Amino acid sequence: MKVYTTDEVASMLKISRNTVLNLINKKELKAKKVARKWRVTEGHLQDFFRDQKS
Repeated sequence: MKVYTTDEVASMLKISRNTVLNLINKKELKAKKVARKWRVTEGHLQDFFRDQKS
């Protein structure tokens, strides 16, 4: 299972890190805190893309 940092997600989506954090806070993008930092799994990213198409 691949796990991404918020910076990596921001780079992939071509958005700012703050926008990624806003998506997490609004529960539009699922993430887990690991060692006080947010991490997004590959599966959660796929779910996010699937939800955006609906």
